[in-house]
Amino acid sequence: MSGKTLRLKRFLTPLNGRLVIFPLDHGVTCGPASGLRQMGKVMRMGIRGGVDAIVMHKGMLPLLETVTQPLPGIFMHLSASTQLGEAPHHKVLVGTVQEAIRRGADGVSVHVNLGGSREPDMLRDLGEVGTDCAKWQIPLLVMIYVRGEQTPSPVPDDTIAHAARVAAELGADIIKIPAPRDYDVLAQITESLPVPVVVAGGSKYADTRLFLEHLQKALGSGVRGVAIGRNVFQHDRPEALLIAIRNMVHHGFTAAQALDQFSQK
Repeated sequence: MSGKTLRLKRFLTPLNGRLVIFPLDHGVTCGPASGLRQMGKVMRMGIRGGVDAIVMHKGMLPLLETVTQPLPGIFMHLSASTQLGEAPHHKVLVGTVQEAIRRGADGVSVHVNLGGSREPDMLRDLGEVGTDCAKWQIPLLVMIYVRGEQTPSPVPDDTIAHAARVAAELGADIIKIPAPRDYDVLAQITESLPVPVVVAGGSKYADTRLFLEHLQKALGSGVRGVAIGRNVFQHDRPEALLIAIRNMVHHGFTAAQALDQFSQK
């Protein structure tokens, strides 16, 4: 068994091989956004809620040292850009695989946006990180989107499938994508790739029921989990919602059952 396989076990629950990822890397892009102003508090809430993995930038990792309960798997995020600059979709590397190992992370994550003028730079960076992850046997989570200057809105489903394929081809161990509008396309993506695919929570949902129904359809399409940030940490009852999500991902709850549980808490 390889070191990478052992480390992946820290993320993928033995219960059903699925995972709930809690991304908390938004502060670099968006600043102290609502729900993330007290990082230690939201981080501990996610751990109590039973997430399988947390994504954080290097400077926030020391917050984990104060946690006394068992930790989930930790991805150190290596990509950054801010919405203050002229190229917010151009992600650059701000860390290395070796640094993540020294800082105690179990894996690394990289964000890639396809379809823009800086796409080649991000693909080069992804390739280099993938090489280092293979060398050091560190799991690689690739968050990949189509967000170029000429990309139509809404993003066509076939380009999401293309993006997922790029991530798999260049060494991802887990792939995070936005859910296509057509769940049949999502099923085709999950069936065609050799590594787990998780769907992003996406933009903030105003209706909890609609969000959970979307999650049910995604899970029914074969995804191996979810990566949900703002739909949890910007919710009025984030911990209750996170528990409902976990029960859907790991215990087979339907959206209706999860909503009923959420409503009773």
